[in-house]
Amino acid sequence: MKIKIIIISILFALSYTVGLTQNTDRFWAFGDSAAIDFSNLNNPVPSYSILRSRGTCASICDSAGNLLFYCGTPNVPMWLAPNNVDILGYIINKNHQIMDNGDSLIGELWYQEMIIIPNPGNANQYYVFTAGVLSPFSGLFYSIVDLSYNNGLGKVIQKNIQLNSDYACDGITAIKHGNGRDWWLIFRNWTYSPIYSNEIKVYYISTSGISANQPQNIGTQMTNQSFIRSKFNSQGNKLYSVPTEGLIETYNFDRCSGILSNPITIANLFGGTFDNYWSFALSPDESKIYVTSIYQTANQDSSYLIQFDLNATNFLASADTLGAFLAPSTAGILQLGPDGKIYLSVTWAGSDSCYDYLYCYGTVNTTNSNISVINFPDSSGAACDFQAFSFYLGGHKAYWGLPNNPNYELAKDSGSVCDTLSVGLNELVNYQNNIFVYYDTPGQTAFINAKGLRGKNYILQIFNMNGQVVLSEAGKLDSEYYTMNAVLTNWSDGMYVVRLSTEKEILTTKFVKN
Repeated sequence: MKIKIIIISILFALSYTVGLTQNTDRFWAFGDSAAIDFSNLNNPVPSYSILRSRGTCASICDSAGNLLFYCGTPNVPMWLAPNNVDILGYIINKNHQIMDNGDSLIGELWYQEMIIIPNPGNANQYYVFTAGVLSPFSGLFYSIVDLSYNNGLGKVIQKNIQLNSDYACDGITAIKHGNGRDWWLIFRNWTYSPIYSNEIKVYYISTSGISANQPQNIGTQMTNQSFIRSKFNSQGNKLYSVPTEGLIETYNFDRCSGILSNPITIANLFGGTFDNYWSFALSPDESKIYVTSIYQTANQDSSYLIQFDLNATNFLASADTLGAFLAPSTAGILQLGPDGKIYLSVTWAGSDSCYDYLYCYGTVNTTNSNISVINFPDSSGAACDFQAFSFYLGGHKAYWGLPNNPNYELAKDSGSVCDTLSVGLNELVNYQNNIFVYYDTPGQTAFINAKGLRGKNYILQIFNMNGQVVLSEAGKLDSEYYTMNAVLTNWSDGMYVVRLSTEKEILTTKFVKN
């Protein structure tokens, strides 16, 4: 009994140490090779990246503000990319190189479809969640980065593991669990007329991996949940949801259970002078909400930055237009920075062949060479000090997107029923092995991943439905993980069985090639 107690105490101490590992979002990589270094919050400076993305991007730093890695999706849309090879995302290490095995992530160049979450059970590992909107790339996926490889530059040890097959676009956000270690991932699928939906899916990320809560149907049913932005307030107890139709809703969020409640409609669909809300950000004190509004019915050539007072008796009447942008300039994504300021990316689309995806290389102007800043977002009207195109990007260019980074520095929910890490003991005891296969039809590639492996040697075999071995690989394991990308270009369509065996276990699964 004493031995068991000692072992459990050690496991608890280890999980507690991992739980206290702190990350930050002090480096933003976005747009066309642009970046901002926030390591000195009093003096952010322009930096550089190797991204070329019109939108989706995410990044993560250590507790000292040093970049660990970043990720994004490219600039070529699926319907223009030859053989669909260029629509996949990638992960980039701190030396601005594609990470080992960091290419070919599912993703489709939208705006809030990627997010990085630390693995609560391993201080060296991070989950990169991605989403796809169009078949066969539809659904929510994750990959695992392990920074213990390649002298800290990292390696993707698991890739494109599918959590669901829902059509998805921009509805991914995350918040820390009330224990200050684990995480909740919020996911909204893509629905379109005539389907009505208000479903929100919540995933729990803990020391035992990823598990799904029961989906919730809450709030307004919409015929279009495609371009929808979801963000938490600074305390993490309220979720804001803003789709393009002009709806603004809030939900209470329980950081212990992951349950949403008390939906409140702040602005109705297509309500007021402004609609087509493209992005939003909350002021740090949650007294103001800033939205970008594009493609107005009355004026298709203008987009706007608007401040609303969340404490006003008449919310829509509190609208204060801080900035107007005439096409081809278009207001893009708003994001609260680690310095407490709100940043706005404005694109210059132009009328050339790069319209709507990324600038032609020669297109350089004030709009895309700078981003705009709201210096005092808690203040009303002109006192918030909105400065258009005031942050020079050092010769690099912005587009519509800014990093979709969660609040890595949010503390545990002190005083709640879950502000302790003791829940981690059961999770460690119940840890289980798994094998996953995702088959990418356009690329004719099977992404094979396994975790929790026991043993030092492995044999990977794939069988057709006649029982014949069509692929075999043997080798040594250097960790509990296994990953393989099997290119099946010349294989026949049909079902295949995958078996991964070690000297201690056999894991099997199946997939269909079509």
